[in-house]
Amino acid sequence: MKNRLKDYGNQVFNEYIKYRPTSSSIKPVHIANGLFRLITGESYSVEALNEWIIRWKQGKEISSATEIREKYHQAFDESNFDDDEINKLRHFLNIIFNADNAAFPSANNTVLTISSKRQVRSSVQLEANINNFLYNLLSKEINGKPSPCLELIKVALDNENDDLSRIAVPLTNYARKNSIEQQKNASSYMLEGVEVRLRKSFDMLAENEKITGNKLLTLERVIIFGCFVVINHLSSKVLDLSERYTPSERVPMLFNADGSLGAVKFASEETLLIAKLMIEEFFEKGLEEVLKLEHYDRFTHEEILDRIDKIRMEESSKKTTDRQDEDEKRKSYKALYLGYYEQNKEPFQAFIKATRFKLFADEYPTDPTRFITSLGGRIALLTPRAQGAGRKRYSPDPLILEIILYTILDSNKRLTLSEFGYELWERYGIIIGANPEMDFEILTKWKVSQITPGDLAGELARNAEKIADVLISMGYGKRYADGVTVVYLRR
Repeated sequence: MKNRLKDYGNQVFNEYIKYRPTSSSIKPVHIANGLFRLITGESYSVEALNEWIIRWKQGKEISSATEIREKYHQAFDESNFDDDEINKLRHFLNIIFNADNAAFPSANNTVLTISSKRQVRSSVQLEANINNFLYNLLSKEINGKPSPCLELIKVALDNENDDLSRIAVPLTNYARKNSIEQQKNASSYMLEGVEVRLRKSFDMLAENEKITGNKLLTLERVIIFGCFVVINHLSSKVLDLSERYTPSERVPMLFNADGSLGAVKFASEETLLIAKLMIEEFFEKGLEEVLKLEHYDRFTHEEILDRIDKIRMEESSKKTTDRQDEDEKRKSYKALYLGYYEQNKEPFQAFIKATRFKLFADEYPTDPTRFITSLGGRIALLTPRAQGAGRKRYSPDPLILEIILYTILDSNKRLTLSEFGYELWERYGIIIGANPEMDFEILTKWKVSQITPGDLAGELARNAEKIADVLISMGYGKRYADGVTVVYLRR
């Protein structure tokens, strides 16, 4: 029997999802740092750049311009900078290299905007093993080859001939290099279902990025797409684990063009709620497999209650000022179990649901469902962007649409809007309304259409046209006189 309640949740992450998205503080730059470190096999100290970037701590100046000049005089190349010029430079460096607000007065947990390998630092807690998941996804050999994304990133990080890297070089020259041992277990990592589809998308993105040759844009696209992959994987993984679903099923993500179509807006909010419910179902499925190993599925109602009395819960990681003591936590846990048990009289299923709820509520700083909301806002996949600003929906920034286009099309492929809609659904479960009847039927199956006020069926087609307008304005499509819209990559 496990010592702590949290051990069960950790097993689910270790065996079924390979990463632990239990913090809403995880930012794209944390994921980038971890992935880039694994790819290059190197990390560097960031103290020098960090000291320039972070000037203040609790309203007090940490180091003055005079101190900066004395410590880093070699970086000035005999140029004469006065204090005001140094402080202005520090301000602009902060804007550029602290874009994700992940820098702190102490460099121990600082992660900076990365344009070259010398800005990649050692591991930080907020990477949450997401970097390992993405690295394994890219490293797994298919037809004897890993993803071309790996070499693309490595070449980009080796190249310091870009505007950002050239700005940072005088300070990154102070960085100490550390070699790390690269992962060796990618060959044993199995890709199935959603992971196969996502790997295919990464490979297509890499092939298209080789043609563009824009290093900084390439790194940005890869990391934003990597964040999208994590969200899509987390909400869809249960499709591969549960017998309730067929291989052709997808979890719907209704992309709302601009919020002006009320029915589509509401339905998009509902599909985000479905994603969260699917994460809960995934976690419960993982718990089911873990707990079966200890024969919980054979326990009677009384035996489950007895086990609840024996599981340790006092080592919660959730930081609260009014932390419950062990007895109160156990009482709450038991009440949850009894509530679920009254609904279906199935001890095992009631215990799974109560355990999942308790883990999400007490054992983690946040839960995976709130994690996808936070990360989705950070990459401009969801709106409203601000935390806690009303019901969120899928309403991607044009950059997200552009990246997704690059993961589906090659330079010679042209798709009608309808064909593009089919590809989006097959690859990611994305719905834009390009095939209104099919899309409405999917939303009906997922019980979205019947609770949506207004004319959802009619608005879906208009939503697709609005998304097509965005792609056309970016040079990725054309609408012909007969009303047919074609999307393609511009070169």
